[in-house]
Amino acid sequence: MRHVALASLAAFCVSATLTGCGLLRQSVGLMVNERDNYLEAAEAETISVPSDLEGERIADIWEIPDIEEIPAAKYYANAAPRPISIVGDADPNLIRIQKLGERSWMVVQRKPDTVWPLVRQFLTFNGAEVATEDPTEGVIVTEPLSVTSTRSTSMLHTTIRAENPEASDDDFLVFRVEQGMRRGSSEVHLKYLDDANQLKYVDWSLPSAHSEVTNSILRQIAQFEVDDVSDEAVSRVGQEVAVVPKIELVRNDVGFPSLRFNVDFERTWATVLSAIERSPYDVATRERTDRLIELVIDESKLDRNQRESLGQLLLDIRKSESTEAPLAIQLRVSPYQQVNEIELQRSDGNDLTLELAEHFLVMIQQFSS
Repeated sequence: MRHVALASLAAFCVSATLTGCGLLRQSVGLMVNERDNYLEAAEAETISVPSDLEGERIADIWEIPDIEEIPAAKYYANAAPRPISIVGDADPNLIRIQKLGERSWMVVQRKPDTVWPLVRQFLTFNGAEVATEDPTEGVIVTEPLSVTSTRSTSMLHTTIRAENPEASDDDFLVFRVEQGMRRGSSEVHLKYLDDANQLKYVDWSLPSAHSEVTNSILRQIAQFEVDDVSDEAVSRVGQEVAVVPKIELVRNDVGFPSLRFNVDFERTWATVLSAIERSPYDVATRERTDRLIELVIDESKLDRNQRESLGQLLLDIRKSESTEAPLAIQLRVSPYQQVNEIELQRSDGNDLTLELAEHFLVMIQQFSS
């Protein structure tokens, strides 16, 4: 009798277990599991937005960054790829005048669609009218400024007369608003011209003929922004400005990365050197004529965070090559028409791992400004 009771109890337990497992997989019953409800999800109807709403006021509170494209798994034969590291940070309130030789421009840690109306408001505030604008190129051209007129008493006109005694009523300004080196930033470039025919031959890689005037005007725009004279505005027209980023992480056919600068060589070279100087790595060689920079990684000079981010990558090299020598990496700037690419290789001729290449290229990208 006892054996019969135990057998009945065992059968009941098995039955209850199977029933419970079945309930766990169901969307109805005592225990509801909603983990796989997404399989039956359907697309919702399009939201009807009232026509009287102002589209400029609809914006994300938090910017959603672009997703970095990761190579296919076939490029990682022995291990899963590590996440691309983030190096450095940026001051969200930063606004400054950047200089390279005789060239200068303003850098604002805001998107072009908010910097475009800033320039327009600055001109309106100073009584300068806009003749033409081309959002796809980010260009704003003013009407002749009439700087000698007694009615031209704005700070803009006063500065031009002070910095350029030969100023005439036909002089005008050409602004170019572009995306900055860092994501979410913008650049404002300026040319002071005295002949309308010069518009056909504007070379933004060369300094302005009146650098003192342009520097003073850029400082005025920066102060205009800092003093909060301008309105917080987002320009729908400005959203078309400079869709090509200045820096891009690109890959070749086998997934190996390089860093593409969509600027001239002079600025690419200066930007890369400046980024490296803010990094923890030593520059062993810089050969401008050969467009070559060599970095040496001295692990004793790395802080704790840097050792943690690089430690395993360097340890893998130590194990595979049985060497304690400092790792040296060469960066070569290769010009291709209007762009320049940064390509990496190890100085000793051994293969550079994809993860290490990504680390150094992303570091340069993050420190570039």
